Amino acid sequence: MDELNAWTAFFTTGNVLDYLRYKSIQNSKDQGADTTLENTDEVQDDRADNKGAKYR
Repeated sequence: MDELNAWTAFFTTGNVLDYLRYKSIQNSKDQGADTTLENTDEVQDDRADNKGAKYR
C-alpha cells in the first residue's frame, strides 16, 4: 500500500488503525526503509562496562 492509498483509506473510514498505517508508511518514507522505531528509540550508552548501578 502506498502513502496516498493509506491516506484515502483513513480519510474514508476514520479508523485509527488506518491512520497508524498511513503514519507508518509516511515515517518509513521520511526516515528510510531500514530505520525502525526500535533503532530510533534506543538509548546509547557509551560506558565501557554496562554493569549499571552498584548497590552496597
